[in-house]
Amino acid sequence: MRKATILFMFSFITAQWSSESAYLLEKNRKEVGIFTPFKMGMSNGSELGVNKFLLMPSLSLKQEMSMYKSWKMARKFRVEYPTAGLKWIQSPLGGEMGDPNMFSLISTQFTIPHMLSFFTEFIGTKGGVKSGQLSLRAGAGIALNTKDLSSDATIDLPIIYPRLSVYYNDFVILSGAEYIRQISDKFYYLIDYDMYLMPGSAGRYAFEQQSLLVWQKSSKISLSFGYKLIVGEYPYGGQAHLLPNINLKFGW
Repeated sequence: MRKATILFMFSFITAQWSSESAYLLEKNRKEVGIFTPFKMGMSNGSELGVNKFLLMPSLSLKQEMSMYKSWKMARKFRVEYPTAGLKWIQSPLGGEMGDPNMFSLISTQFTIPHMLSFFTEFIGTKGGVKSGQLSLRAGAGIALNTKDLSSDATIDLPIIYPRLSVYYNDFVILSGAEYIRQISDKFYYLIDYDMYLMPGSAGRYAFEQQSLLVWQKSSKISLSFGYKLIVGEYPYGGQAHLLPNINLKFGW
């Protein structure tokens, strides 16, 4: 149960949205999903994103760039503060029961310092959703003040390990792609992948691929469901997982 709760928490961080492309939300439009951040279109050609889970706060800003040939371009910046969430994972419940490590994913023997991470991505999008829209993205992340974080204080679980690897390795390389196509008046098909390269860490890579059927009932409600395939190398070895993927989103 606790592992399911942690996976639910981390789905807020970088879970995918159907408009994860170089296109921005229109001015003053707001969108939020059960497993996606709050997003708002700004007046200065940018889009603001805020993580809803307060123990793992993050803030992102996506900005338009000049066209490159037939590709629409954008850049995205994100800053994240993980310390409060990692300390929560150290399980106060276990301490109350007389065993500090009971139900914890990080032993209480480890110190969790105050850390920050910064991510930059560049996104290119080509085509339209009616005939098929392709988006490519690449970027990197770095972390600050990680010297007091033990390399043994990892959480060796899919989804979580690659997203926290930047704090154990000081940097991570990111890449990904998304293809979305309209198949009827209100239905869309989306294929997406993310790659995390973690040179120098105990786990060297993680690959995540998802396929979704998206039902856009209106401009206010969207439902997506499908699967997420995760293949990665963790400190204890390589693993593969196939998980269900569902999300309900609201817009106004």
